[in-house]
Amino acid sequence: MILPSEQDEITGQQQDAWLDHLADILQQHGLRTPALITLEGGRPLSFLGGQFLWAAQPALSLFIPRQTIAHMARVLENPMAVQALINRLETGEP
Repeated sequence: MILPSEQDEITGQQQDAWLDHLADILQQHGLRTPALITLEGGRPLSFLGGQFLWAAQPALSLFIPRQTIAHMARVLENPMAVQALINRLETGEP
């Protein structure tokens, strides 16, 4: 299993840019509402979702870039980041 490393760490500004990008992608593909429902309903379990991504990273990295998995795991582990993503999706703007 690949554990988080210091190179996976991202600054607050990088995280904001990544959340903006993720919100834009979800909105462009018409997944705004399903993402909001999932994030709001699964908020109590989001930390476990982040831990699952770290555990599944070796298999997922065959299909998804490792850095993308790390970013998403960090977002799910941080309740403030989850709320920031929800806010971006609710307003429809970054």
